[in-house]
Amino acid sequence: MTPRPPHDFSARRAALWQALQADAILVFGYGDALGAGSASHGAMRYLTGWNSHEAQSLAILTPEGCRLLIGSPFLAPPTGLDAAALPASGWGASIAAQLGTARKLATVGFGEMPQATFESLRAALGPATLTPADAILSRLRAIKHRSEVAAMQAGAALCDDLFDRLPQLLRRGEPVWKTQTRLETHAKLEGAEYCRTWLTVRAAADRPRYWPEENRDTPKHGDQVLFGIALTVDGYWAHGIRMGAMGQIAPDHQTLWQIAEDALIAAQTALTPGQLVQDVEAAISDVVVPRSAHWPGVQRFRGGHGLGLSYEEPLLSGAFPQHWGPEAFRDCPPLPVAVECAMMLELHPNLFVPGLGGAALGEMMLTEPGGARPLLHFPRQMFVV
Repeated sequence: MTPRPPHDFSARRAALWQALQADAILVFGYGDALGAGSASHGAMRYLTGWNSHEAQSLAILTPEGCRLLIGSPFLAPPTGLDAAALPASGWGASIAAQLGTARKLATVGFGEMPQATFESLRAALGPATLTPADAILSRLRAIKHRSEVAAMQAGAALCDDLFDRLPQLLRRGEPVWKTQTRLETHAKLEGAEYCRTWLTVRAAADRPRYWPEENRDTPKHGDQVLFGIALTVDGYWAHGIRMGAMGQIAPDHQTLWQIAEDALIAAQTALTPGQLVQDVEAAISDVVVPRSAHWPGVQRFRGGHGLGLSYEEPLLSGAFPQHWGPEAFRDCPPLPVAVECAMMLELHPNLFVPGLGGAALGEMMLTEPGGARPLLHFPRQMFVV
């Protein structure tokens, strides 16, 4: 891969310090083994560069530096950081010994901390106050540095490579899960740290299908093909979705694709500096909802999210409420967030019509002064295998 500019973790920590009034900052994080299932990993990676994979870790940030506690003895400690392997049950005592009389502690990532870990830590810290700083950090993370953009461009190039390889692999006639495995393995061989795909190949695409047990069918003439990629390079997520067909494109599936394509164009137009991020989701719904209203039981997931060291980057992702589940249990209404230059989002308008088929198109978008620029280059038109 082409060399990329390095990340300046000390500058990121300094920016967080400037935004807080605290004696120390405690940062909890899992590693990348959970993939999109972990938000805390993104914060830990952003501030320290550390990846604990399946283990828990806690960084102690003070004005003097950064100390890392790793909840596993089976990981090589990172270079450039004061690090020690220590069971999570001992973190509280270690923090108390280091910080002494410090009382104003800011926290990041504690929403994912296991209850047992939190209780032992809370007991050891006595009268110290713990004040969440996740929202402050999320605003710092929303604007991408050139080193971050470079990593995500490398990830986008890998996505393009997988899109390009898919049709030839589908022609083998193997069970769909084997095609996924070949593509995910190729991505890792080419530099991805993590790769998870969904590949739905059915007469009527019903939903994203990720796992071998739900993808044992082989491709058949007339099937829809929906292919989504989520991978990381240097910790940064790249993401995209494309559509195709086996043998020929059914007219109904072309209609579904056109709805998703028109919604994506509308969303890209709305993603302009000075506008509100939630207006992007509204632009998607303004296309999808009226044009699918005559179909019963239409299902959708959120039309986009922020992208970065977390698959659903904080702050920006909240502007895209989920569309599934009972209304009373869906996401809270989003807070107003203005589009600024150097934000990275994944836009993926989608709809699934029972018995008819589904459509989803996903595009990585980098905001620039003149609007949003897609990072993927593979064509969005439906391909035919």
